[in-house]
Amino acid sequence: MKRSVAAPATGESATGRAPRTRRTVGLIVTVVLAAGLSPTVTPAPAFAHGARHSITPADGAALVTAPERVEVAFAADITSDSSITIVDHTGTNWSHGRPAVHGARLIHQVKAGMPDGGYEISWRATFTDGHPVTGTAEFTVGADTAAAAAANPLRARLTHGGVVAFYAAAGVVVLALLLAIMTLSRGVYAGTRRAATGEKSTL
Repeated sequence: MKRSVAAPATGESATGRAPRTRRTVGLIVTVVLAAGLSPTVTPAPAFAHGARHSITPADGAALVTAPERVEVAFAADITSDSSITIVDHTGTNWSHGRPAVHGARLIHQVKAGMPDGGYEISWRATFTDGHPVTGTAEFTVGADTAAAAAANPLRARLTHGGVVAFYAAAGVVVLALLLAIMTLSRGVYAGTRRAATGEKSTL
């Protein structure tokens, strides 16, 4: 006659491990997504020294006519050696004269005759405590571009930097899902194997 002898219990059952495995996978996904989809990519020390800013024209703006000047406003005072450039797709710089610094504001006039097209603003500022910060923004000029942006505001906001950030975030999400699937699969396989070998038949 066959008797079924249970193997000594050396840990929790496969049923008990399933919720813990799901919690582990959820924690992994949460941590990875939080790291990859953080709303700011500015290093903490730079942020603490006033790296926050607003810019005019706004990043991704579609303007009917060319702006007369570009202004970047920071959260802390900057020094007079800060600078701005406004370049088109040919690399031509449309900044006019010297930049002006007023406390936490960096202002640069734009040359007259700026044609329709896309432009990139680049700035470098040094805070009064000596810490530098750099950044870029993009805008377009032209009635047709402005009309297209009004019809499709989302497309107007997809600047080069925004597209890069989007693809980077998408990559992080895919990686997180792959890690979750691998972890869950290993947990299910291990639990099934332990359950299959948990009892031994003897004569």
